[in-house]
Amino acid sequence: MITTVLATNKTEFQKYIEQLKVKGKRIFSPDEVEYLANCDDFEAVELKQEDETDEEFLTLFSTWLHERPQQSGHTDYYILFYLRTGEQLTSEQFEYMERNVAECFETNHGWLYELNDRLRFRLRIRMICSYKKTFRRLARKDWRKGMDINEQ
Repeated sequence: MITTVLATNKTEFQKYIEQLKVKGKRIFSPDEVEYLANCDDFEAVELKQEDETDEEFLTLFSTWLHERPQQSGHTDYYILFYLRTGEQLTSEQFEYMERNVAECFETNHGWLYELNDRLRFRLRIRMICSYKKTFRRLARKDWRKGMDINEQ
């Protein structure tokens, strides 16, 4: 498994999540980009399958998640799972991901996107995490400016 860091500062992180597209459509809306980029810390990494089987790749991903330092506070995370054309995760694979990934985040919301729109020979996982030390249950927005009033 090959691991690559995709963003090293907040500007790169914001640009990276803005440019993510599937079939020409952006994955994140401008509000989602603003929410994710306005964080205390972030992480954007890509993991690529090498010679391991699909099951071994999932196991290595889970092991990698468990070995890295855990962040405290609230985490929003997205897992973009790049599959082969027309493939989907089996129910066993999804249950494995649900069981072994969610426990790696203290308080969290997670989304898993299964992307199978292109010809691929190896699996890839891109993981995007937005860490916030505190979690606000309600964000106040200015509809004229499209910005969070509490952040002004």
